[in-house]
Amino acid sequence: MGPPGGGRNSITMRYVRHFTSIYIEPYSDESLKNIFAVIMDWFFLKNTKPAFKKELDSMKDSLTNNTIYIYKEIQKSFRPTPAKSHYTYNLRDVSKVFQGISKASPKSINNDDDFIKLWAHECMRVF
Repeated sequence: MGPPGGGRNSITMRYVRHFTSIYIEPYSDESLKNIFAVIMDWFFLKNTKPAFKKELDSMKDSLTNNTIYIYKEIQKSFRPTPAKSHYTYNLRDVSKVFQGISKASPKSINNDDDFIKLWAHECMRVF
């Protein structure tokens, strides 16, 4: 239910009283980085046999930071319009990037270039 206009009618207070409005403050960048850094740590801890190469450990923070940066920039650049209503991004999209990365196995990622390619592919797929 949005504001009246564009084919939507206004709703009465008699109807609205049956619903509860909830507002959730958007996460700060630090909170988002912390949440998704924990997910990446879990991903590297889960895959111990065989384990990922040590050079990939240093990329976890930059990958998380850059994913959050891309998410913020896309939210600013691609605003939803009536013609492009699919430009609605939320944290579910960010989690899809990390979910796609977590499907990879240590056998498929041999070096840092492979890891960057996987991350870029997931960002392009989601965003």
